[in-house]
Amino acid sequence: MHESIDDICKAIDTNLLRNLELMEEKININIQMERTLRDGYIELAKAKYIHGKENISILQVPVDVESVHTLFQLETKLNEKTGKIIPNFDISLNKFNSSGNEIQDPIEWFGILVPKSLRFAQKRFQESLYLIVRAANLQAEITSVIDKLQSLYFLKHNSCSTNVNNK
Repeated sequence: MHESIDDICKAIDTNLLRNLELMEEKININIQMERTLRDGYIELAKAKYIHGKENISILQVPVDVESVHTLFQLETKLNEKTGKIIPNFDISLNKFNSSGNEIQDPIEWFGILVPKSLRFAQKRFQESLYLIVRAANLQAEITSVIDKLQSLYFLKHNSCSTNVNNK
């Protein structure tokens, strides 16, 4: 597979531009994640203020580990692009636990009539999970592009050195 220097340089330019686009998107996702988490913490503080700091605290979380189940399941898939294995993450909402019982919504630990701000806080924190998964997928793609760039630089260096030796 002998490519010309021009083809290698074009591939390098394309991958560099793709890397910059991915980095910009990751920065935007990180900013959006910061805003979402900040809003979640503000809503949580409002809920504590409205409902009382004793009513919304770690004391309402069940002590029994078997009764606590995650609402979200992280799924990892491996995609193979150009000989490289790139992980792809996805998150899904669980309705039932491993024994087939319905999972209790953690917001119910704080009572039946919880403040709206606590529900908003939960929604913000759940949104941040989706953003984290998007950021992880972008980071995996950035790593893949960097690996491709390194192989192109190596190929270009070898092509340049063989051209100089042949002349």
